[in-house]
Amino acid sequence: MDHAMESCNYDVTIIYGKGIITQYGYLNYFGGYFPVLRPGFIVYPRGGKPTAFYNTRADAFLAKQTGTIEDVRFAGTGDVLDSEEALLADVASLVGSYHPSRVGVVGLKSLMTGFQQAYLTARIDAVVEDASGMANRIKAYKTNEEKAGIAAAFDLAERSFQTFKEHLRAGATPAEVAAEAERVARAGGAIDTLVFVEEGPYFLRKPTLTPLSGNRLVTAYVELIDANGYWIEKAGLFSLGRPSDKALQIGDACVQAMEEVKRSIRPGMRVGEIGQIIRRHGDSVQAVTGIWHGHGIGVDHDIPVISDDGEEILEPGMVISIHPNFADADEEVGASIADVFIVGDEDVQGLSKLPYDIVHLQ
Repeated sequence: MDHAMESCNYDVTIIYGKGIITQYGYLNYFGGYFPVLRPGFIVYPRGGKPTAFYNTRADAFLAKQTGTIEDVRFAGTGDVLDSEEALLADVASLVGSYHPSRVGVVGLKSLMTGFQQAYLTARIDAVVEDASGMANRIKAYKTNEEKAGIAAAFDLAERSFQTFKEHLRAGATPAEVAAEAERVARAGGAIDTLVFVEEGPYFLRKPTLTPLSGNRLVTAYVELIDANGYWIEKAGLFSLGRPSDKALQIGDACVQAMEEVKRSIRPGMRVGEIGQIIRRHGDSVQAVTGIWHGHGIGVDHDIPVISDDGEEILEPGMVISIHPNFADADEEVGASIADVFIVGDEDVQGLSKLPYDIVHLQ
C-alpha cells in the first residue's frame, strides 16, 4: 500500500465501503472486516498504521475481533437513515491531523453519496481525488493463497448450483428452488448470496413466487461471498420439458461461446478478444447482450471488465469471471452461463468441474 501511495503521491488514503456485494470489497481487502449494511472507513497514512471507523459499537467490536486493523473507532448512531455527520467528522479530523497535501479516496466517485463526497472534500485541507484506480490495481493481482481461497469459494458455489438439477421443475417457484441453493451455500459458510432462477430473457430478477411454466429454458445463478471473504459466481442452463427452437438456439450459442472462451483464453490475451468471441456467437443467432461479458473477481468486483473493445491484458495473478448473457431481439427468451478463470504464468484454469451444456430436465 505504501508503495502504491508513493507512486500516486498520496500522503493519506481514505478507503470507503459498505456491506453490500460490489461495495464491500475495499473494506474487507484492506481491513479484513465489513459491516452487514452500514458504511465504514479506513484512514491509511503513508508509512503509518491504519485506523478504521464504523458508526455502531457492534461493528467496531466485530472489526476488532475479526479484522486486521488494531485501531478501530466508532462514531454516530448507526441509524441507516442518519446523515453520518459524526462519523464523517471524525474521519476528516484524523486525516487533517496528518497535515496532508494530497489525499486519495477509494470509492469517492463510485461508491460514496454526494453528501459524503461534499462533506469530506470541504473539510479536508488538501487536494482530494478519487483513488479507486490505485486500489483496483492492487486488488487485481492475487497471491497463491488468494487463488486457493477463490477456488474454495467457487467449490461451495458449485455445490450450491448442483441443487438446481434436483429441484428445478415445472410448477416449482423460483423462490422454492433458490431456497435449496441458499441452504447449501449458507450451511457451507456463505456470508452473503445472490441466487437467480429465471426463465425470461435476463437473469437479474430476484426469485419470485410465480411457478415455473415448463417448456422453457432456465438460467440458474449462484453468486456468494464465502466465509473467507471471496465473491464468486457460477451459472448454467436447464431446459424444462421442450423449450422453443428459438430458446434452444440462444442457449446453444451461449454454450458455444463459453466453450470457445475456455479453449482460447490465455495469459497476454486482450480482453476485447474474449468479448469478440462472445459477441460473434451472439450475432450468429441475432442475440442482444443483457449485461457485460465478465470482469475480474476476488474480494468483490475487480478489474478488468470484459468488453468488446477492451484493451486491458490478461496478466498472471488475475482471476476473471466470464458470463455471456444473450437474449433474442424480442426479449422473450434468454440464456447465461458463468465460470471463473485463474490466469497463470503459462495457462488459464477454469474452475468449474461441470460441462457448460444445457441440462435437459423433464
